[in-house]
Amino acid sequence: MNRAKTAVLLFREDPRDEPHPEKMAELLGLAEAADYRVLGEISQRRGRDRRFQLGRGKIAEAASLSPDRLIFNDPLSPGQVFNITKEFEVGAMDRFNLILEIFASRASTREAKLQVELARLSYEAPFVRTIESLKRLSERPGYRGSGSYDVSMYRDIRGRMAKIRTELRAVEETGERRRERRRKLGFDLVALAGYTNAGKSTLFNRLAEETVTAKDQPFTTLSPTTRAVAVRERRFLLTDTVGFIDDLPLFLIKAFRSTLAEIVEADLVLLVVDLSDPPEVLREKLVSCHQTLWDCGCYASIVSVLNKVDRISPEDALERYELMRDLAPNPVFISAREGDGLEGLLDQIAEKLPLLEMFEIHLPSTEAGMGQLSRLYDVADPIEVKYGKEIEVLLRGRREIVARALKGAGKPNMSPLAEG
Repeated sequence: MNRAKTAVLLFREDPRDEPHPEKMAELLGLAEAADYRVLGEISQRRGRDRRFQLGRGKIAEAASLSPDRLIFNDPLSPGQVFNITKEFEVGAMDRFNLILEIFASRASTREAKLQVELARLSYEAPFVRTIESLKRLSERPGYRGSGSYDVSMYRDIRGRMAKIRTELRAVEETGERRRERRRKLGFDLVALAGYTNAGKSTLFNRLAEETVTAKDQPFTTLSPTTRAVAVRERRFLLTDTVGFIDDLPLFLIKAFRSTLAEIVEADLVLLVVDLSDPPEVLREKLVSCHQTLWDCGCYASIVSVLNKVDRISPEDALERYELMRDLAPNPVFISAREGDGLEGLLDQIAEKLPLLEMFEIHLPSTEAGMGQLSRLYDVADPIEVKYGKEIEVLLRGRREIVARALKGAGKPNMSPLAEG
């Protein structure tokens, strides 16, 4: 039986800022998600130490607990990793590399594994030359235990990154074709987004009647999962996506571009929010989510799904909403776990999806006309069909999809009708 990995968490608070205990709690959740057994949590209010990030005494205190790894909430430079490892003889990593470790452990598809590797190489590439210069000063096994560097290391990394980007572009093109096929079949695209551990997978299971893994830990979902859902005479494809987290570097967002494309290309985004978070934490997480949506180029309509209302009183739920009203468009209060509020959410989805119109269509009573009618049944909602010299069809659907289904044989008469 393998011995559990151990770690000590180190957190530096800027003396000019208010204390943020929830940040340490988030770091603890990340460490536990990466299967570390946390031996201690050490924080210090001070400015950044150039050599060690925190003061020498605090790091010595952490190292005295004999952990396998020191995990810092703040970013570590290559020089700081080198100094800590050399002086205290214990491995060191920062929050970003901890997230990458979680991603690597959860990556089950070829696409996800490539995205994780690209993110890691994007992080390491700018520092390779710095590490090489430090190596000349003192022999060591290499940055993060990856072996000694030589003068071609930087070129090797850039070459590997180019190869991964080429493979991921092929994945993106396949995804684009898949989404286009789905639209041709009359499906709208709806994506779940939100801060990690907000309850997206639980909501996905409720709406899609699925049983995808939903755990009370960050980054349960790494590769998107899509299922068909039919509500209110509408059918759409619902996609569960990777959770957001604060301070994600832009290059990590770019590395996961093919995954985030499911959000970017959606007709509607359900932004899931953990309403049970403390108000100040809730607002910070929402700001982070909107920033990530902006960074990945998402311009779709948003419905704010205020989840986990079963954990707080109605008064607290309304108070929290009032504090973040400017960040929560089209709010719906729900409990994905208990199923409360889902009818209101389905109403919002039906209202915000692209408009369906009523059409009266006249098709020729021929084999070609019957073929077109069959395609209309696939992509729209026929209300009434009359057979005579012509086939008269009354149906509801999206204009561009109905028009596409009618292409091919003859020139059918397609007239929009006013609702009601």
